Parts: sequence; structure tokens; C-alpha cells
Amino acid sequence: MEKINVPCLIIGESGSGKSSTFRNLPADKTVIINTERKPLPFRGFKKFKNVNVSQYKQFSQVIKELMKSKEYDYVVIDSFTSLTEIVGRYTDTVFTGFEQWKQYNQLLQDALWAIKDLPQQVFMTGIPEYVDTAPGENKGYIRVKGKELKYGGSEKEFAIVLWTKLIEGEDGEIVDYQLAYKPSKHNSAKAPDGMFDGELANDALIVTKAISKYYAE
Repeated sequence: MEKINVPCLIIGESGSGKSSTFRNLPADKTVIINTERKPLPFRGFKKFKNVNVSQYKQFSQVIKELMKSKEYDYVVIDSFTSLTEIVGRYTDTVFTGFEQWKQYNQLLQDALWAIKDLPQQVFMTGIPEYVDTAPGENKGYIRVKGKELKYGGSEKEFAIVLWTKLIEGEDGEIVDYQLAYKPSKHNSAKAPDGMFDGELANDALIVTKAISKYYAE
């Protein structure tokens, strides 16, 4: 049976458990495209294949190489937020005027399309921004400059969008880190109907197994 990989977007504030989601992935089968260029916050990080990326052409080349690679089963892109900054610096340098924004949106769109073609299971992280939806209420989406990919424009490229969820104890301290997969008036989470059930730990391996089981039926 053909293996189905479904890119997954994970959104959350800094320190909410996004990057630690990948701690249980097999290190020898995982490559981290590290646009943040900093260690991920879990033990054993050094065992993972880590590729620091600071230029758009670097990112593009890594994606091309992974298209042909059979060495890895998982790709982590940490993060979309930094990738948008990398693309922005590139277009600001190479283009002028309106062409800067045109190329910025196009290159980001191309990047999102390209990861759908990767043979590996892809996870991409990002931080949120919020838009007022009603007096005293707001809704979060992944942060991105420009209108075309803003406020759901990026999320529509993913079948699975998970939001980090902090669980507090009675004293207000964080006692658990989870992932929200059901949409609400405050987040842009989504997942195929019935893929997840109950509480979902911030564990990419659990997410991967749920994806494989869902599409095996």
C-alpha cells in the first residue's frame, strides 16, 4: 500500500511546546531544516540531522535534495516564521517596488507547495498573530507578512493544523503540553474528521501514527 504523508503545521507561542513535539521522532530518520538556527529544546537534539539555513537559496536546495532522498522519513521545518523572514530578505535584496511583494508571496507559495511533494512526513512550526473578530474577541492564525497568505491563506495549504495547548494545575503552573486539533473561534486548528480522538499529546510520533492509521483504512 502506498505510504501517505500529510504535511502538518504546528502553531504556538514561544515556549508553548512546539519544538519539543519532535523529541520522540527517530533521530536517524529525521532531518531538521533549522531556519531558527538554534538547538531544539529537548535531550538528544545532537543526534538529529540538523541543517542550519539562513538564505532562501539554501532552503530551496535542501528541499530539492530531500525530494530525491530515501534516507529520511521525517522532515521538520523550524520555523515558517523564520522562513518568511529569510524570503523577505531575499526579495528585498533582489527586487524593487511592487515586484518585491509579488516575488515574496510567490516564493512562499512555492515553498508550501514544494513540501507537499516531499516523500517524507513533514512538520512545520510557526508563531501566531491575532485579528479582532468581535468586540473583546480575537482569532489566531500563523504569522506572515503580506495579504495573500495571511489570516488562513497559509493554513489552507495544510490538511492538518495543530495549536499548542498548555495545561495548568491548580496553582497555575504548567503541568502538561498538548496539541489542539479542533477549530475554535480563537484558533485556526483543523484535522480530518476522526483522525484524532480525546486529548492529543505534543508528540509528532503520535501524530504520525494517527495519520498512517487514518489513511490505511
